[in-house]
Amino acid sequence: NHGLNDAQKVMGIITMALLAGGVQTPGPDGSVRPELWVVASCGIMISLGTAIGGWKVIKTLGVSLSKLNPMGGFVAETSASAVLLTAAGLGIPVSTTHTITGAVMGTGLSRGINSVRWAVGQKIIWAWIFTLPATSILAGAAYWILAVNLGVL
Repeated sequence: NHGLNDAQKVMGIITMALLAGGVQTPGPDGSVRPELWVVASCGIMISLGTAIGGWKVIKTLGVSLSKLNPMGGFVAETSASAVLLTAAGLGIPVSTTHTITGAVMGTGLSRGINSVRWAVGQKIIWAWIFTLPATSILAGAAYWILAVNLGVL
């Protein structure tokens, strides 16, 4: 369930770009569905990303944020999975990382407030806060360079 919602968000963005560029058109009934190659490539990239960098996320959340035993890991994963599956079924875009982080913190808190390393949690939250403006600035700069200066877009 963890990649389900993240892959859907990326598929939507790629499909919107294809529509905006005239590469894809809506179906006869006006509906728009991602092309098969978009679905496949998003699935492959999410899988590769998890295989390559997932261990670092798992280590940060399951060891650095709050030391989870096997039962705690199971509880955190199951509750996060339930939230992600429900959100995906309802078409609500949520962050997998936010969801699992909340589940790990909740599991840690069940053993007491000192079971969560709040300094690590604070770093994670600051990273989330800075991600949106940083990516907005980078996207604007890329557009300005490609479209305004080079006339590529």
